[in-house]
Amino acid sequence: MMDGRDAQLLKNDPDRRVWGQGPQPEFRVTVTLTLSDAERLWHAARARLLAAPGGSEEMVEETIGPMEAPQLADCVALLCAPSLVPGCSVDDYWVDAMPGLPSRDMIAA
Repeated sequence: MMDGRDAQLLKNDPDRRVWGQGPQPEFRVTVTLTLSDAERLWHAARARLLAAPGGSEEMVEETIGPMEAPQLADCVALLCAPSLVPGCSVDDYWVDAMPGLPSRDMIAA
């Protein structure tokens, strides 16, 4: 039997996947995106960075690169980062850049 102190320690444990009785359920949410406008993506990521405390053009270039050479996976990661969900903690988060299908321009050539 767990005393009140042990219960409080478990309650405050940042790794809430395991409580006194065993593992808690985990959920994976997957979203697949197809990029259609890299410039629009970069501008949205830039706006998010500039709106953050301490946001600056220097932070933009370091984080997502310049508009002429954007780091697209970093833009997606920035814009798709999970927000807080009540009662949950984010265990893991990543963005995989997958090679796409040839564009219509390449097919027509």
